[in-house]
Amino acid sequence: MIPDADQMTILRRYAMQLIDQYVPFERGDAKYKEVVETTGWRKAPDNPGTTCGFLCHWLMWKLGVGDPAILNWTDPSRSTKFLVGANIDKIWNKGQRPFVQIAEPYAKPFRQNPVVNMLELGASMGIGGPQPGDSVFIREPGGSAGSEHVFVFRRARRTPAGVEWDTAEAGQDHGTDARLKTRTVMLSGNFRGYTQISGNSPIRTIIGWLDLSRVEYDRAGLEAALKAAATVSV
Repeated sequence: MIPDADQMTILRRYAMQLIDQYVPFERGDAKYKEVVETTGWRKAPDNPGTTCGFLCHWLMWKLGVGDPAILNWTDPSRSTKFLVGANIDKIWNKGQRPFVQIAEPYAKPFRQNPVVNMLELGASMGIGGPQPGDSVFIREPGGSAGSEHVFVFRRARRTPAGVEWDTAEAGQDHGTDARLKTRTVMLSGNFRGYTQISGNSPIRTIIGWLDLSRVEYDRAGLEAALKAAATVSV
């Protein structure tokens, strides 16, 4: 099922309350164990992976997401299962709904972006872009897999220098810890352009975001999340 607009308002507010409660975390602490190690995954010297996607999928699970094609988390009641190495792939979903794709991740940039950049188009009208709790995918287009990263969007604001995004990001220090960060979004001013974002070297491009209002939810999971949200003090 898809939540209605009022339910989504509650879910997004609850998502930010959960982020406030759980981020930051560090490898080995109770929050890390819940968000990461509950899946059975462990960081090891021979495992080059990071934890960036775990925060995104844990949050979706807490909110009641139930689509097995999207949620990388083992929950028999929702027929979902954690698969090692699938965190980013499931968020991206081959660029299909509920993902909002604004750039091709695996092709070198073209002179003109073949994808209509809804972030740039929306910015020109003062609308659009990810909303609180959505998972954002950034990458060096056509670059190495090591340039891939996902994080939870918190809020955006305009500054004299442009647009800043507040984010919650795992996979940070040592590739394990979670931190609250601020990134600068570099709009191209062209809906056929590429939108870059600060915080990494080489610089990354925003590939798109998973829109929580477009994903399928498990009915019982959604009801539990709405009930939990009602008990959280603001």
